[in-house]
Amino acid sequence: MSKALITTVPFANKDPKPLELLEGKGVEYLINPLGRKLLEDELAEMVSDFDVLIAGTEPITKKVIEKAKNLKLISRVGIGLDSVDLLAAEKFGIHVSYTPDAPAPAVAELTVGIMLTLLRHVHVASSQMHQGLWHRYFGRRISEVTI
Repeated sequence: MSKALITTVPFANKDPKPLELLEGKGVEYLINPLGRKLLEDELAEMVSDFDVLIAGTEPITKKVIEKAKNLKLISRVGIGLDSVDLLAAEKFGIHVSYTPDAPAPAVAELTVGIMLTLLRHVHVASSQMHQGLWHRYFGRRISEVTI
């Protein structure tokens, strides 16, 4: 039976489907018991018995990979592999993948939110209101600008 260490936090909190898929394939898993981004030494200590690492942004260094005697796959949740020592993974025959499309809807929504915030000065008004001040900011409308 394969064993997976899931370090990314939170994982499957909103949707249990990823865990159901793992269970359906008979994969045993451990979700990050510390509930936060792991440090290099913590991950190195934790990873030794696992075949798969479903990772967040924690540093997956040569030191970590050398401790992962059974590791066959690192799957980075999200985009970007800069936290993974790809040369060390290749040297030890560990496949590395990532999920570039997974965060796309959240990134798109955040982008629209930031555009509205900047156009309407919400960030400035909010900061002043928390200080008990009020100044009317009119800002601009999306229809008035080129994005």
